[in-house]
Amino acid sequence: MIEKLIRKLPRPIKESLKSLYLKWNLKTIWDDELLENLVEFYNEYMKYKDFRLNKEEAKCLCRVAMRINADLWRILNPKTEEEVEKFYEITPYYPFELAYWHMQRYQRKFRKEIVNLSFGEVLDYGAGIGDLCIELAKRGLNVTYVDVQSMNMEFAKFIFKKKGYKICILDAEKDWDKIWEKYYDTIICLDVIEHLTKPKEVLEQMAKHLRRGGRLIITGLNCDSTESHPMHFRLSFDAEKLLTSYSLRKEKDFLWIKI
Repeated sequence: MIEKLIRKLPRPIKESLKSLYLKWNLKTIWDDELLENLVEFYNEYMKYKDFRLNKEEAKCLCRVAMRINADLWRILNPKTEEEVEKFYEITPYYPFELAYWHMQRYQRKFRKEIVNLSFGEVLDYGAGIGDLCIELAKRGLNVTYVDVQSMNMEFAKFIFKKKGYKICILDAEKDWDKIWEKYYDTIICLDVIEHLTKPKEVLEQMAKHLRRGGRLIITGLNCDSTESHPMHFRLSFDAEKLLTSYSLRKEKDFLWIKI
């Protein structure tokens, strides 16, 4: 609605309002509970007794985690599939980067929309810190969390246990066959496909294991490597053509329906 109104205004006013609107959308709304969970988990995971992280330091890590992850990627310069997996396994800063990303105003709005679109048996592929899984579980949905073995997964286990949610957790590598033993009504893959070394294989499995009438909610199909995200890979195939070949119809940029 706001975007439509802006388009009708004179260009100078339009550009000014657009800039303010973008700035408003990118504003971080700090989630105290999430920050406290990050602090508690990090201190426990690192086994700190005296050298403990506090809430203000956690905020600082949230702000700089993207840069640290990008720098670590460049230092390690992973080339093989095993080296890429090792990067995600060893970096301790992804929970902070993802938490900061999810606390931005427009991401909060977007993720609420995703929760409202989801139904039935849900697979969250590349579920990261698991905060979206919890919101889905709150709606009474049966949720499966999938990610690679990493600090993200350990944090997800921590908050699922703390909040009392029995969410199925599967390893994207070790539990590959188990993930695809069943069909799903909703498959979510947010900002993940561009990180994978075998994206076509994953996308095909998603398309095959989505029930008729089911929803695939996915982003990153046209993503490129950037300075801030050197770990992004551009897809070497036409993802939209592939999804269409499996009888999926595009409803929005991020939403596909199995027909």
